[in-house]
This record gives sequence, C-alpha cells and structure tokens, in this order.
Amino acid sequence: MSYYRKMVQEMDDSQKLELVSIIIDSVKPIQTRTLFDMPLEEDFADMDKELYTPEEAYELTMNDIKAIYDGKDAV
Repeated sequence: MSYYRKMVQEMDDSQKLELVSIIIDSVKPIQTRTLFDMPLEEDFADMDKELYTPEEAYELTMNDIKAIYDGKDAV
C-alpha cells in the first residue's frame, strides 16, 4: 500500500484527477428501492399508530436501555 501511496504522491494534479475519476466510475451505484417496493400502510394495519411526545419517546427509550443493561448485569 505504501508503494501506491508514494506513487500517487508523485503524480501531478491532472493525473490524480484522472485516477479519482477512474475510481469513482468503477464504483457501482447501490440499487435503491422504488416507491412501489415500499410497504404500504395497509401492510401494517395491526400496528399501533400512537404518537408520542419527545419526552415520552425519550422516557420509553431510556426504559428500554435500562432494561437491557439491567438484564446484562443479572447474567
């Protein structure tokens, strides 16, 4: 790796730009899901749609975290 690092350091700016362009072109983009692949609200009809205030959400999260750590201490 140090060999290639030294080689790149010795390149001029146009060569570095060309190298970066080649590297970027070689990376395949990730395949994203289309909106049609996204789950619909009907798919989760049995889920609770209760909304929480930020304070309630924080308290629920902290309770879960405490339960996890308390459970680990007991093991």
